[in-house]
Amino acid sequence: DPLPYIEEPGIGPVATPDLYEEYPLIMITGARTTSFFHSEHRQIPYLRQLTPDPWVQIHPRTAKNLNISEGDWVWIENHRGRCRQRARLTFEVHEKEVAAQHGWWFPEQDGAEPNLYGLRQSNINQLLANKPGTTGFGADLKCTLCKVYRCKEEEL
Repeated sequence: DPLPYIEEPGIGPVATPDLYEEYPLIMITGARTTSFFHSEHRQIPYLRQLTPDPWVQIHPRTAKNLNISEGDWVWIENHRGRCRQRARLTFEVHEKEVAAQHGWWFPEQDGAEPNLYGLRQSNINQLLANKPGTTGFGADLKCTLCKVYRCKEEEL
């Protein structure tokens, strides 16, 4: 079609209303910091001082409704899995959105299987299908559904 159009990805409020009830936030991924390049440089001490933990951006009103405060460890979860990141409250995201960092691993942890440097603890890829959409323009890296809730003390 020569005219532009909008097509909701395979998972979203309109395409999958049943999932939207359980996972009421739209998650975008790939949020970056200047400290790292994708998954590289996490092992450089100075850069880890700049960004010691992975973070997810949450609108302050959304965080308040979820009893989440700045810096809390939170679970980001959907029907595919979950991962843990720190809450960063900001008006830069919409109230129905969260923006999560990608590429996290922890060089200070054990690299042997099954831990693999804590790869699965904060890696947002656990929530993504990693397959192209119907238009062929990539996976659901920029828009999938999730819910966010505080980690319990014993999960830290």
